[in-house]
Amino acid sequence: MHQFQDELRQALWKYALLPVLLLTVAGLLLMVGSWQHYVVKDNARHRTQLVSGIETVMEDGARRVERIGNQLEKSPGSIEKIQRDGKSRAEIMAAVYPELDNTDAGLTFYLLDNQGKVVAGSRQQLPPGLQDLSEEWGFLQRMGRSPAEMQAELAGGSPRTNRYLLMGKAVKTAGQVDGFILLVLPGEALQNRLMSGKQDAILLDQFDNLLFPWSQQTAAGKAPAVFRHNKASLVHYEQQLYYATGRDVGHGFTVLAVTPVTNLLSRYVLGAALLLALFILMVPIIGVSVLRESRGKAKSIDELVEAFAAVKTGNWTHPLNLQPASGLAVVQEAYEHMTRSLQELMRKNEEEAKASVISEIRQLESQFNPHFLFNTLENIKFMVKLDSDAAMSMIKSLSKLLRYSINNTVRRVKLADDLAYVRGYMEIQQRRFGNRLVYQEQIDPQSLSCEIPKLIFQPALENAVKYGADAKGRIAISLQVEFGRDTLQIRIQDRGRGMDAPTISRLQALLDSEANDSVHMGVYNIHRRIRLMYGKPYGVQVKQREGGGTEVLLVLPIIWEEGKHAETGNRGR
Repeated sequence: MHQFQDELRQALWKYALLPVLLLTVAGLLLMVGSWQHYVVKDNARHRTQLVSGIETVMEDGARRVERIGNQLEKSPGSIEKIQRDGKSRAEIMAAVYPELDNTDAGLTFYLLDNQGKVVAGSRQQLPPGLQDLSEEWGFLQRMGRSPAEMQAELAGGSPRTNRYLLMGKAVKTAGQVDGFILLVLPGEALQNRLMSGKQDAILLDQFDNLLFPWSQQTAAGKAPAVFRHNKASLVHYEQQLYYATGRDVGHGFTVLAVTPVTNLLSRYVLGAALLLALFILMVPIIGVSVLRESRGKAKSIDELVEAFAAVKTGNWTHPLNLQPASGLAVVQEAYEHMTRSLQELMRKNEEEAKASVISEIRQLESQFNPHFLFNTLENIKFMVKLDSDAAMSMIKSLSKLLRYSINNTVRRVKLADDLAYVRGYMEIQQRRFGNRLVYQEQIDPQSLSCEIPKLIFQPALENAVKYGADAKGRIAISLQVEFGRDTLQIRIQDRGRGMDAPTISRLQALLDSEANDSVHMGVYNIHRRIRLMYGKPYGVQVKQREGGGTEVLLVLPIIWEEGKHAETGNRGR
């Protein structure tokens, strides 16, 4: 009763809620797009800029340290000699001066002895925060352990203005570490060179020392554990949220681009809350509107559905009484006119369809292959000269066949009667082909009293004779009649060359169609007659035999001579 009402409510719900859902999805997509553009992409660009800048600084520092080391190797004497001799110090500074000219602002050079004391350099003392260096300092030890490689590290006080990027390499004299080359770049100078001012960044060395220019200060000069990574992640620190991505840049350093996103995410949360509130507010408003609209039409619509459901079942007299206020009075008038017209039309169509089917069946039954008749008469003409008795026998057989085929008063016959016609037909064919044609039958005796369409075998047998010859011209045909589970099955088989799979498929598709415009008139004749008389569950199937040749299967309903459909248990088998 309320099926249509439910469907109407569902439709109203769907189309009313759809704009709200689309608005919600659009808002979410806008948030995602904003995040990708203003956070992810900007962070990636900033990280790329930082990585490129740090790599350039490292590569430039490595080249400078290498060239300064080469200059020291050209100067005879040890670090100790340079420390004692002012002239040697001047020569060294003059040699390395080109490496410090036109360079980064704030970059200074120092030549240290193996105890970490300044021998020569841009200044007489190391910068504040680095003056307590000694031979126990880990940076000097690492340079001493790997004298062939430049080492880099962060050092100095915890405020970023007192942090330094150190780059250095050991100096060897007579195969022994005699001192150290040290380049010092203040963190503030590095920040001015690399930073765009739009985002924060973290530079970590292999010991998690933090340099610049992150806005959050740490007393110990170490990066918080949540930032010690090089993967993209959302980090919560000091009641703030950051989007951080990192990348390794060599010498144990990692660059992290840090984007504060607390305010942005707050706006996202506020926007999502507004969308959710709008959705929650709209649902009851839409629900009330849907109920109000559906309730007024429900009763009339249900009556209309019931009326058409009755018409569908064949009840043409079901009354339809719609409420005038429903606005469907014109539908009621059209319904009444429709039922009257349909009753009249169904009556006329039934008469026309019945006449059409009978006409087509008669047309199919009346078809008789002129080639067969012509060839038979030709054989009779020659047999008259050679064997008059055989000719007379063929004339009698042909006469019986013609008399049987042109009798239009009978449409269904017993299987035994049609088999008698088939045997006469095959007798004529055997006289035509002689020993080259062999015909066999395997008939279930109980099937002889079943009723079948008249002349149902002849077209299939004719095809078997025409196309069933093997490579030596011999024709072997068998006719089998047996009971299936609920059907009478008739198989006509030959041992000829058969048809390939594509041809079989095309022929089966032709049998399933409603019209035939091909050369397979005989098989289609059988199939069409069976479908017209008994319906789609029955008909003809064609397939290729495994041992060679073709099989035509006729599937018919089991109808006994009394005219009743037989049940499986009543076959007496």
